[in-house]
Amino acid sequence: MAQIDIEILTPFAARFMEGSTLTPAERAEVLRIAQGFACKDSAAAAGVSPETIRARRKPTYRKLDLPGSGELLASLLSLSLKMLANGERIERRPAAPAQAQAAQPAMR
Repeated sequence: MAQIDIEILTPFAARFMEGSTLTPAERAEVLRIAQGFACKDSAAAAGVSPETIRARRKPTYRKLDLPGSGELLASLLSLSLKMLANGERIERRPAAPAQAQAAQPAMR
């Protein structure tokens, strides 16, 4: 499945999660859900088991008052389209140092 670039998604997701009581792990999971990660893929990216991801997603949906990932995606998309329609400027964040190093080819 195609995945959305995290740099594009982050400003919308940050606004979407504003005021929520999500833990850092739950916030990271919202980003992976929004990127299109299935439980198995999200688990591999987070270095945990798929059962951990499933257990993490349940309280996340409850805290956001959403029944599941489809509604989370629909809500995030709706918010992002409203932001763009209102002309809100979304600035891409520079890559973190670890990401920047990973993106550079190794030199020998």
